[in-house]
Amino acid sequence: MVTKRDAILNGTIKATELHKQLGLQQALAGGQAPIDVLGVMHHLGLVVIFRPLEGLLGAYLPLPGVAGIIVTTKRPLQVQRFTAAHELGHFMFKHAVSTDKDVGFAARGEIKRYDPQEVEADAFASEFLMPKWLIAAHVRRQNWTLNELRLQPYVYQLSLRLGVSYEALCWALQGHGIIPRTVADDLRAREVKAAKQVAAGDVKPATWWADVWTVREQDNGATLLGGPDDLLVLNLQEHTTAGYRWDLSAAERLGLTIKQDTQLPVPQMEIGAMPTRRATLQGEVEGTLLLEQRRAWEARGNAGASLKFELSLHGKESSGLPRVARLKHA
Repeated sequence: MVTKRDAILNGTIKATELHKQLGLQQALAGGQAPIDVLGVMHHLGLVVIFRPLEGLLGAYLPLPGVAGIIVTTKRPLQVQRFTAAHELGHFMFKHAVSTDKDVGFAARGEIKRYDPQEVEADAFASEFLMPKWLIAAHVRRQNWTLNELRLQPYVYQLSLRLGVSYEALCWALQGHGIIPRTVADDLRAREVKAAKQVAAGDVKPATWWADVWTVREQDNGATLLGGPDDLLVLNLQEHTTAGYRWDLSAAERLGLTIKQDTQLPVPQMEIGAMPTRRATLQGEVEGTLLLEQRRAWEARGNAGASLKFELSLHGKESSGLPRVARLKHA
């Protein structure tokens, strides 16, 4: 009989092996994107279908000659991604048929749910989406400290960049030994809405189920995977003393709505500090957002600085094939 500890270790090792096989650690060393689990599944030839499942998050169906995976459409994108990674774990272990009413319980230490097959798939999913090296890469990119990872606003923003739920990341940070259990328990006890309110400021999303991103210069070149109701709150330094302003017209051309656009005052006593441009954007878009800082009187080619973001703001997957498969077949 496989012990629970061994099952967790098996899942972790299997996820690490797939990272190496696909070269993901090298590809994402800059912390510029979450792991594209649905893209990986498409690459491996798995048939993934999204359906409005009743009472199930997902299912793994090893059919003759092909592995079939079903994921619910009734949960947010982050839960869909973790469920997909869980089912991918079943595939990697060549498990028997599995219908999953719950995922993510392995990290929570729930003895009553001790099923070696499910624990292996769960541990695989957590390690595949949230390996310590990827967490570290995102933290380095943002210039965050380990102490800041004890604070809810930072953990929430990190969860967005990893494409996972806030709660799942709290468990992963604890599992990796990045934060102690007491801190993780405190973070999990806090409503994630509080972190969203801190990030949103004066502008409120249409629903608090939406996410609120704090986007800075450190996100230059990053992929932001979110939903159509999400708020992107840009906090960008602006060289106004030299006549430079961030040109937000590219955001409108891409299809984003500017909900707020203001300049925060420079804190007193900070000599040489630059003011911060704070703009809140929202919209269902797919594509590259290129922002340029320029003087109003200069030609369009003379940008003083530029920032680029890859945006995929469609939210959860709808019924049918995943978006990545539809794009490949188009």
